[in-house]
Amino acid sequence: MNSPTPSAPTAFEAPGPGSWSVDAAHFPRPVSHFQAEIHPQGITSGFLECARRYGLLIDTLDFRFVNGFAYSSVVPAAEAEIPARFKAAEDVFRNKIWREDLARWDREVKPASIKTHQALLAVDPATLSDDELMTYVDRCRDNLQRMIHQHHSFNLAAILPVGDFMAHVGAWTGLPMGEFLALTRGSAPESAGSFPEMDRLAEEIRNSPDARKLLESGQASADILERLCNQPSSLGKATRDYLGVVGDRLLNSLDTGEPSAIEVPEALIARIRMAVQQHEHQDVAVTEAEVSRLREKIPSEHRAQFDELLDEVRLMSRLRDERGFYSDVWAGGVMRRALLAAGARLAAQGRIEAAAHLVEASYKEIQALLSRNGGPGAAELAERARYRKEQRAENAPSELGDPASPPPPMDGLPPEVIRVMTALGTAIQSLGAEPQDNRDTTVVKGIGASPGTYSGIARVIDSTEDLGRLEEGDVLITAATTDSFNIVLPLLGAIVTNAGGLLSHAAIVGREYGIPAVVGTRNATARIADGTPVTVDGTTGEVRFDAP
Repeated sequence: MNSPTPSAPTAFEAPGPGSWSVDAAHFPRPVSHFQAEIHPQGITSGFLECARRYGLLIDTLDFRFVNGFAYSSVVPAAEAEIPARFKAAEDVFRNKIWREDLARWDREVKPASIKTHQALLAVDPATLSDDELMTYVDRCRDNLQRMIHQHHSFNLAAILPVGDFMAHVGAWTGLPMGEFLALTRGSAPESAGSFPEMDRLAEEIRNSPDARKLLESGQASADILERLCNQPSSLGKATRDYLGVVGDRLLNSLDTGEPSAIEVPEALIARIRMAVQQHEHQDVAVTEAEVSRLREKIPSEHRAQFDELLDEVRLMSRLRDERGFYSDVWAGGVMRRALLAAGARLAAQGRIEAAAHLVEASYKEIQALLSRNGGPGAAELAERARYRKEQRAENAPSELGDPASPPPPMDGLPPEVIRVMTALGTAIQSLGAEPQDNRDTTVVKGIGASPGTYSGIARVIDSTEDLGRLEEGDVLITAATTDSFNIVLPLLGAIVTNAGGLLSHAAIVGREYGIPAVVGTRNATARIADGTPVTVDGTTGEVRFDAP
């Protein structure tokens, strides 16, 4: 990682040969030193695993951090591997191999991940000796490394079917894709912030007058959670079960440097209040009329294939977020819990200014600090934390290194390979967005990613800690959202992001919960003031507001 120093201007240099693109959709701000060190290997190895399985002509994404900002570069497959890739591609659509991956995820991978995370959370790090705590930090770090790899080993199972769907529908109709993608709505309950544990807790509170009174008492959110957890009844267990699922997941980041849900109790309490008020989940399932209306826009000779492709997208939709929820989003929260415990110990000794500053250290620096054998000083770690808080990806260069080259022509390749690569290219292009013309003083333009229109109050969220300010019906204005944000999604009336495209997280969860989403605006957070009344049109991709 090319790290900034407080005393020198920040320079951006390509981390290797080739062309490098910034990833503002997943990492809208610089990541902690700890995350920048651990993240790239898992992405690269996980992507390589699924690239070979799905017959891609690229090997992986080389992923690096420059001054804390994420950059990636495509690595082509070695010539010696091409025959094996051609053979693998023959099976992808013929056998729908993503179904095998989903079955393995449900049967083996997801249950094993939950078991591992819960076992680590069963340990109270505050009770450990210094040596035991370092061993525990090691265990959590090993788990996070595995989970980053695991997340990205399922990349193609999650995105290839939807990329294939988009490529075909685009070729058949040439129409905007947002409405077609909205036909997946209702296929991924957890992407809409729906958890069985949340349902049980809401029912327990409804049946307890004292709990309802406590929830509306105006007490501090952390105190309300603690009192609910300590109830010697099924209510207490339901609260602990819910927090056991969501509390130690990162709330809106893939970086251990950002808070877990339990650190923003205001957001959790707001979500619980809303669930208690909603005796039933909002019905967001796609209607037959919606399907029929859009199906009629498909040429008749392709409608049977359209139906088949849509079925596959719906089947695989939940894996898009689940592979993060149960992999590195949860493991990152477990890791943060361990580092906060270690940081609290160091802060009590006066060796760092705040417990959370320990994530600003590299792994070797953490080992040195915990063993009292050197390491960075408190002021240096505090400066690293300040840098991350102040910097944003929109201020970093979008490209580094050589100019990007167009993809090589696919003429003469086997049709199965062409289809795989076209689906992948369509999906990847839909994760980001081209710059929009945003010169109008009363309109911010982006990509209409989830159809519908909604008017409400803009809530500009710059950091995870700000999520506690969200109130039911607010319009979220933020740089980007990640998988873990789904915990508080039901509070929102609409979503607007600077980064992202049709397959970005904000677009997907907007469609899943049936609320308008506009993504890829580039500068909505700078253009729209907090508290401003706005109207979001998720079909046209426009956000209207009154000029100041």
